Amino acid sequence: AMYAIGFVYFGSILASIGNIKDGYRFVKLAKNIVQRFGYKDVAGEVLFMSTHTIGYVEPIQSTLECYLEGYTAALEAGD
Repeated sequence: AMYAIGFVYFGSILASIGNIKDGYRFVKLAKNIVQRFGYKDVAGEVLFMSTHTIGYVEPIQSTLECYLEGYTAALEAGD
């Protein structure tokens, strides 16, 4: 589960230094890992961190939806 967090942070760093395409790919990978394997304990952090990169590529509405999903997942996990 921790590797999903690593992927989302790495993607966020890549996007922040200008490599938005690859950063977005790592963020999507992290989100897919969390959804596919049901890692509820890290879902909040992964979804919350992914909003930083998703905002570069997708409409702002999807960023807000992802943020709210992350907030809800974090509350459910006790974070």
